[in-house]
Amino acid sequence: MEQVLDRFVRDVQGLYGAELVSLFLYGSAASGEHVPGRSNFNVAVVLRKLSAALLRKAAAHLRTWHRQGFATPLFLDLEILHDSMDVFPMEFLDMQAHHRVLSGTDLFAGLSIRQGNLRLQCEQELRGKLLKLRQSYVESALAPGEMERVLVAAASSIAILGRMLLRLGGEDAAGEVDGVLERVQGLFGVSTSGLGSWGGGSGDWSGGGFSAGNFGGFRGGATGGGGAGGDW
Repeated sequence: MEQVLDRFVRDVQGLYGAELVSLFLYGSAASGEHVPGRSNFNVAVVLRKLSAALLRKAAAHLRTWHRQGFATPLFLDLEILHDSMDVFPMEFLDMQAHHRVLSGTDLFAGLSIRQGNLRLQCEQELRGKLLKLRQSYVESALAPGEMERVLVAAASSIAILGRMLLRLGGEDAAGEVDGVLERVQGLFGVSTSGLGSWGGGSGDWSGGGFSAGNFGGFRGGATGGGGAGGDW
């Protein structure tokens, strides 16, 4: 892993030189949950000022980076980063908690996200999932196996949402998925039964007890309405 990262850093430094402000790793490889052969390396490249010409410089290297296990890098500049804090608070808070600087400045040191922006995005994400789940329920009502696949896909992001809800409640958001979900259940009074095994990528669907009602309760946590888990 380290050799692959070192080659990537040299590539990016060679492409951008003094234009490079920061290069950092985020996601599973930064949080210790990277699975070789299955997980990608998620990286962000922060430049002084983005331009089409600078983006094109990376194009010739993209196929090689993909073969080495990298997702297409996230390209930002300082202005975009600053102006996006209120729009993507969940993503930036997750990056702040789990990132590793590979080159340049740590731009997440001292990062501050407004709670109001975080609450709005949590609610938007949860309401969006509920809308999609209702549509999928109608489409899959006669095919339970298909509905299971829909629910597993929806649960894949539940750990991040759970961490953000804990932040909103002033609680510790660190730790493994199961512990996060237990604290969400205790804080908001919503059942998280089955979410750990389904959302954590174990693939164990049997007996999980997960339903769209779980998302309804999470939505209540985001809106301050409590855990009315059955109303979806």
